[in-house]
Amino acid sequence: MPHKFTAIATTLFLAPAALFAQETAPQTDRISMSQAIKAAQASIDGGVLEAEIETEGDALVYEIDLVRGEAVYEITVNATTGAVLSQSEEQLTSFLSGLFKEDELRAAGDSRAVLMKALAEIEGQDGTQVEELSLDDEDDRMVYEVELTDASGERELLIDASTGELTNDD
Repeated sequence: MPHKFTAIATTLFLAPAALFAQETAPQTDRISMSQAIKAAQASIDGGVLEAEIETEGDALVYEIDLVRGEAVYEITVNATTGAVLSQSEEQLTSFLSGLFKEDELRAAGDSRAVLMKALAEIEGQDGTQVEELSLDDEDDRMVYEVELTDASGERELLIDASTGELTNDD
């Protein structure tokens, strides 16, 4: 009887830890941020304003905001398959114009090749995954603020939207 109690107690003690480990396990079987952006741009040909990986229900997805002309599009891409799940268009109303400055909108369109080249360099490093990026004006220059995870943990980089130069975000 004592062995049965020990087995039950051990199971009850370890079960929550196993569940926690399952929830926080790194997602290594997902497509890269650059692959998700390419899938989104195949659906809507636009420049990247923001992109991030999120959990929707049980699925891991990338949410990507693209700009084309006077419209901002939100495209959701399945992070496992690369399939475009949804897209919606938002006209640049005064509310959205306040969120995205004209410089950001122009830079997003102009920096497409530069961004993809820089992402390829970042993602080419062993085990590095881009979690989020957003276009921003920093010290009078347009940069993508990039959050990533690698062997050393979480860190942030900046990508110059004009040159593609990578710098640490200090």
